[in-house]
Amino acid sequence: MDFNLRTPGPTPVPEDILQASAAQMINHRGPEFKSLIESVTSKIKEVFQTSNDLYILTSSGTGALESAVVNTISP
Repeated sequence: MDFNLRTPGPTPVPEDILQASAAQMINHRGPEFKSLIESVTSKIKEVFQTSNDLYILTSSGTGALESAVVNTISP
């Protein structure tokens, strides 16, 4: 069977991006992550011009819609 791999590349990556990707991951339960997520959330609130609660979902649009439905109706 012949495979056709359709990925871009090779692509030149700037040195600062390579250095950032080599950095150690941030613990999602640590104080550094808390300050990062608070900063990101406040900036996104400015973009959307809202003071309401904001939730960042790491999913597709379909996952976000499912979350909305599941949290709106009861079983």
